[in-house]
Amino acid sequence: MTSWHYQITVSDGQVGKTIKALFISWLIPQRIRGALRMKQHFRVNDHEVPTNYVLKTGDVLTLLFENDDFRTSESHYLPNDKQQVAIVFENDDLVIVDKPAGMKMHPHSITETDTLLNYLAANFQMRQLLSASAQAKPYMVHRIDRETSGLVIVAKNPVVVPILNRLLSEKKIKRTYLAWVTGAMGERNGSINVPIGVDFLNDRKRWINGIDAQTAITHWTCIHTVYQNSLLRLQLETGRMHQIRVHLASVGHPIIGDSLYGSQSEATRMMLHSVSIELPLPFDGGHKIITGALPVDFPRQLMID
Repeated sequence: MTSWHYQITVSDGQVGKTIKALFISWLIPQRIRGALRMKQHFRVNDHEVPTNYVLKTGDVLTLLFENDDFRTSESHYLPNDKQQVAIVFENDDLVIVDKPAGMKMHPHSITETDTLLNYLAANFQMRQLLSASAQAKPYMVHRIDRETSGLVIVAKNPVVVPILNRLLSEKKIKRTYLAWVTGAMGERNGSINVPIGVDFLNDRKRWINGIDAQTAITHWTCIHTVYQNSLLRLQLETGRMHQIRVHLASVGHPIIGDSLYGSQSEATRMMLHSVSIELPLPFDGGHKIITGALPVDFPRQLMID
C-alpha cells in the first residue's frame, strides 16, 4: 500500500492553534481528518497527541496518509516520453503546466497515451520525483479543453487533490484567460451570468439554460480591438464545461476558431489561452501568481476577416 508522509515545522502563525484547527485551516476534508485521528497517523515531535493539542514554537508535526484515506484511486497513467511538456511552476505537491492547443488532458481508455497526464507521468518517472516521500504521479485537479492552450494545475499526490478542489470551489484559485472573439464589444467590460447545461440536441455540447443547467459566471474585459475582432481578458467565477466558449457565443461574440460554438475561419486553432493562475499553496501558507508566455500561434494582433 502506497503511503504519503509530511513533516512540517510549526510556523509562527500556527503557534497557539490546536491540531484540529490547523487541519481545518489546511482544508483537509473531515473524512480524511477522521482517518488521521482513528489511525493515529499524526504525531508531534514523534509523540502521539490528541487533536486538541496546542501547537508550540519549534514543534514538528508529521502526517501519514494511505490509499484508503482517499476517494480518488491511485494514479496509473501509462508513461509516454514522446513529447515534452513545459512546467512553469513546481513544488513538492503540484506542477503548473503550459499545455499546447490540440493536446488532450487525460486518456479516455487504458490504451490511450497521447495526453498531458501520460506525458507528465513519463516526466516524473524520468526525473525520479518524490512527492510527500512517495513516487510522484500526476493527478488531475481541473481541466482545460483540448483546443485551449495554457496553464493548468496538476497535483503530484492524492493528498492535495481535495484541498485544491476546495480552493477552486471557494474561488480562492483565480484563473485568467485571453480570447480573440469576433466583433467589437459594445462596452469596456462586463459579466455574463446565465446558467449552462447540456445542449438539447447534442450531448457533446453545452448551452444556455440547457438540461440540468447550473449557475455560470464569466467576467470579461476588452483590452484590444482590431479589424472587427476583440481581444478579451476573462476570469471564471465558476468552472462549467465549455463555459467561456458557450457564454461568449451566447452574446454574439464566439471565439475565433471555435468550430463547435462559432464558425469556420482562417484561424489555425481556437483562440483561447489560459494565461495566469493565482493560488494559495497547500500546507505552505504561501501565495503564487503564475503567468505564462503567449504561444506563437496565439497572436497579439489578429487580422482575420
